Amino acid sequence: MLVGTHSWQASSPAWLSCLCCCGWGPSSIICPRIQCLALGLAEGTELYRPLRESHKVPGLLVLSYPTPLYFGTRGQFRRILEWHLRLGEGGQEAPKTDDPPDAVAEPVRVVVLDCSGVPFADAAGARDVVQLASRCRDAGIHLLLAQCNASVLGTLTQAGLLDRVSPEQLFVSVQDAAAYALETLELSGPKTCTVWV
Repeated sequence: MLVGTHSWQASSPAWLSCLCCCGWGPSSIICPRIQCLALGLAEGTELYRPLRESHKVPGLLVLSYPTPLYFGTRGQFRRILEWHLRLGEGGQEAPKTDDPPDAVAEPVRVVVLDCSGVPFADAAGARDVVQLASRCRDAGIHLLLAQCNASVLGTLTQAGLLDRVSPEQLFVSVQDAAAYALETLELSGPKTCTVWV
């Protein structure tokens, strides 16, 4: 997560911009800058890495969201994921991302949300994930969650996530979720064999 620390003065333009985006007033705060990375299959492995150094599996989108899900980031989280999944309304301007422009070129049938970088979630952030799950289901996109810590998973469950997704859509690792997507949903892509020792 990239953060900027601001020391405020009453007339500071930075204070006004943070008040608009976060709703916080003058004080010393940390204001997050959201980064959501599209991941692809690293050549010759079963690992998913940023797309610049790997290739995309057709129909499968793996997104890493390394930021807390709370009231201050929820609007940005929703806009970024809707853009990647093409769930937003027509004519919306795409948010700035560090991903290459072809990262979302093909229709998405399955999205894996890597939650390993989400240290916590509050009720507002959890509601956004539940709403995202509903929108994905309505659009025919399978949402799989990977690597959620116990605290985040508890908050998501309290917000009603298991009313929208089944426990079979929750995975210990991104690789497990992607393997499930490739095998169960018959996505085209490299066939891999995992040997557990």
